[in-house]
Amino acid sequence: MILIDNRNVLRLKDRELLQRLSKWDDQPASGTVFSEPAKTGALTIKVLYDDKLLYLQSKYDPLKEAQRFAGKFDSESIKHVLFAGIGTGAHIQAFMEKHPDTKFSIYEPNEEVLHMYLSNFRLDDLPIRQLEKIFTGTDEEMVMADVQQILAESNNVLKIITLPVYEKIYGEQIQIIFQKALESVKDRHSALATNVAFQKRWTINSIKNFPTVLQTPNILHDIDRSAFKGKPAIIVAAGPSLNEEFENLRYIKEHGLAYIFSVGSAINALIEQEIFPDAACTYDPQDINYRVIQVIKDKEITEIPLIFGSSVGFETLENYPGEMLHMIVNQDTVTPTLLELDDEERLDIINDAPSIAVITFQLLAKLQVSQIILVGQNLAYINNQHYALGIDYGSGSSIVTEEKLQSALVIKDVYGNDVKTTEGFNRMRTQLEMYISLYPQIKVWNTTKGGAVIHGTLFKTLESIITDELKSDEYQKGWQNCTNQYNLENLGRKLTEMGIEANILESAINKIFSTLKSINQEVNLKRTVQLEKKYPQLDQKMKEVKNNIFFNTFVEPMIRVQQERLSKNIQIVRYEKNAIKKGEVIVEEFTIFVAECAQNFNLAFQLYKEMTDKIETILK
Repeated sequence: MILIDNRNVLRLKDRELLQRLSKWDDQPASGTVFSEPAKTGALTIKVLYDDKLLYLQSKYDPLKEAQRFAGKFDSESIKHVLFAGIGTGAHIQAFMEKHPDTKFSIYEPNEEVLHMYLSNFRLDDLPIRQLEKIFTGTDEEMVMADVQQILAESNNVLKIITLPVYEKIYGEQIQIIFQKALESVKDRHSALATNVAFQKRWTINSIKNFPTVLQTPNILHDIDRSAFKGKPAIIVAAGPSLNEEFENLRYIKEHGLAYIFSVGSAINALIEQEIFPDAACTYDPQDINYRVIQVIKDKEITEIPLIFGSSVGFETLENYPGEMLHMIVNQDTVTPTLLELDDEERLDIINDAPSIAVITFQLLAKLQVSQIILVGQNLAYINNQHYALGIDYGSGSSIVTEEKLQSALVIKDVYGNDVKTTEGFNRMRTQLEMYISLYPQIKVWNTTKGGAVIHGTLFKTLESIITDELKSDEYQKGWQNCTNQYNLENLGRKLTEMGIEANILESAINKIFSTLKSINQEVNLKRTVQLEKKYPQLDQKMKEVKNNIFFNTFVEPMIRVQQERLSKNIQIVRYEKNAIKKGEVIVEEFTIFVAECAQNFNLAFQLYKEMTDKIETILK
């Protein structure tokens, strides 16, 4: 029977958990969980596992063992800890005595063990004020959701401490659940880092590239798709295994066996070998991305069409000597809005991805090719090399340092051997696998000798594919010879509307500053009644900003991270009972956010005016 004091705690902390565990009060024990006095007289718990009785903590002196266990973490500064396994709670109590300011959560996989703890030990013996969450069960999705919630509340800084015996009983199960939760956090971290790095560049590039988009064909909208439908295509990446494939690629090119699409810096290696692909693809928003294709500009090569994502670094497109085609990437909020093309099926928008190879895979899949052959797609280190010959971004950058090798992940290669890779490469691999699964009708070959296993692909050497799979004259010359077919009739009107919306937005931002100033005055005068009346005014003016088309198209995409931060912090302050403190936080958070809005509005409006001047010339 759960102790009355523990019932009171759980009523406040988690009523649903209390109801769930109370069911054990009225049902017979399973015969797998037992309590008994240890040699010192303190109660201990044991469980039946694999026909053996295992003590969750010492059967001699659980308190002394707990002190010794907690002592392992004396030197660590820990802000939030998740204890996997509650046992008698002695180790948690010992740890918290040494880390009284640390927040903690408890995960007990076995419901009956948690019920036994709550029936024999008091939660009040733990510092309840620091207890964030207690949860149980082995349902993977539910436990993962709880872990992700804790990770979010701890700002993703979480120490996981597992009872040693639980490593044996639940080790694999706990590891899988926690690993998936941590992978999810890594994905969020990666997305956040990407947004921090590129949120402005995506929009700046989209604005600056829009005139070029208007003057180049959309590869998914304007070309004759029959040129690619049912045909094989090769994605050539810059992995070190590319070194072994130059002659095979040369043969394929000379005999017209398949389309060859170069991705990223692979173009440098191909040109050095005097192999011109059917197209070079690029999408990276960084200002240094132009270096990838600089060799084409330097050599004034006109025979290689450039397929660019509409949010690519604008410097990349300047003075390109050959033909250009574009694909609209979902990070571009400018093109769909200004062209009023909201029919995504017709527009065929490409989803952003961590790798140009993944972008190009989507492109080829939408072009309905029959086979995609991956070449140089190592996604792992081969012979301590990053890239193929002819590719070097700086002194020694093609060689993997010993430090990187030591911290690398270990996965399986196409032969079943261990191979080292990076977090970045691994994300690229999982993304590629996801898109491969979405297009089961396309046969995908992985020809990369010694590269990472890519699930959904078939491993076969390029030599064998040439012999067994490819036929002559598969590709059509001149496929890129087409013109832009966008309807520009309403573009002038849309630009005028945008200009009006920009003026409205500027006025709305200034009004919010005035409202925040007024709220701050009420805070300083500690007039709480007047303060509460001001918040609806602030909400209304913020709504005007967020409903503004210029804001949605140009400003909001540049402040994604700041907007997420504001939302998170305001959600927290809603529960603040001190009205003055609540007012102070609201003024501070909104002032920071609106200042970002104002700063980015000025930048976006300046770029918008420059873009408008160029478009007017095009329309004339």
